Amino acid sequence: MAMTGQLLAQIEQITIELVASIISEEKVTIQVPRYLRSRSSLAYRKITFNRRPSRHRFCLIVYLLAEIHRLHVFGGSCTVRGLYYRDTQMIRSQSYIDAAKLDVCHMLNTAPVQLGLLSASKGLIAGNVTFLMNNGDVLDCNEYSRALTLPTDFENVERIETSAEMVLIVEKESVFESLLSQQAFSTFGLRFILLTGKGYPDCSTRRIVHRLSVECQLPAYILVDADPFGIEIMLTYQRGSQAMSFSSHSLATPSLRWIGLHPSEMQSVSNAAASLTQFDNKKIVDLLARNNLSFAVRQELISLQHSQRKAEIESVIDFLSPYYIPTKINRNLFLT
Repeated sequence: MAMTGQLLAQIEQITIELVASIISEEKVTIQVPRYLRSRSSLAYRKITFNRRPSRHRFCLIVYLLAEIHRLHVFGGSCTVRGLYYRDTQMIRSQSYIDAAKLDVCHMLNTAPVQLGLLSASKGLIAGNVTFLMNNGDVLDCNEYSRALTLPTDFENVERIETSAEMVLIVEKESVFESLLSQQAFSTFGLRFILLTGKGYPDCSTRRIVHRLSVECQLPAYILVDADPFGIEIMLTYQRGSQAMSFSSHSLATPSLRWIGLHPSEMQSVSNAAASLTQFDNKKIVDLLARNNLSFAVRQELISLQHSQRKAEIESVIDFLSPYYIPTKINRNLFLT
């Protein structure tokens, strides 16, 4: 209730200021805060109704603020895709409303799920875990032999029950499915929860990893490609999204353990390395510019940069389940 009251007050204050600008015939402008790279200073981007190039973005932000206000007054939630189909002519493209949603999150300094704006979850989960929902529903992964899609509104999960000993996150759905087909649950010697965000994880996937780590006190491990984009995905789980750094406390898992693939071990474990592209090298430079990298992660990025080689998880897929993953976990061969 406190969060709802605060959000309503913020939206109403923004509305009052916009109306005042209209009455005084000033430029009708919305200011969107953005953090500079140092994260120590704040700047503002102005979106003005009076300027034709920014008018559409302005209208979408006001449209979202009105919808969020309605949701918090009357209750409920909605998907961003549902909002798009409500008025496709006005919104034009879902990418436009996605960008406006991010602006609103910055303005209100909160994550989309707290606003009642949801995205269809793409994350998959399998293993020893049961979700007890607020409405009394029970989602028991133990009853299914295959993967389940994570709930879209994870805040409706009242309680998580599990007897698992750890969480294992894999970057790709193909690796997730391969581990299931290899009977990984019976070969590891550990009870665990298997999860994938199918590449860059959405908020629901990151939120469940956070809750499994904090509420269930489970160690979380991650397996990604030995390339700059795999490392960035690992950092998104561990540190949070750069674009939504203001909400990282509820979506990040700082204790996440990176078990591989490590660039420094490519030569010994993979015979299918490929050359880095110009795009890969630019991403490495961008990642090295971050000021919150651990020494170990920074060294792996430098190793990647020096070798100019990268490798996918699939290059070691045949011995992931029987050897690679259990060895990394049992011998604590991970980086943080």
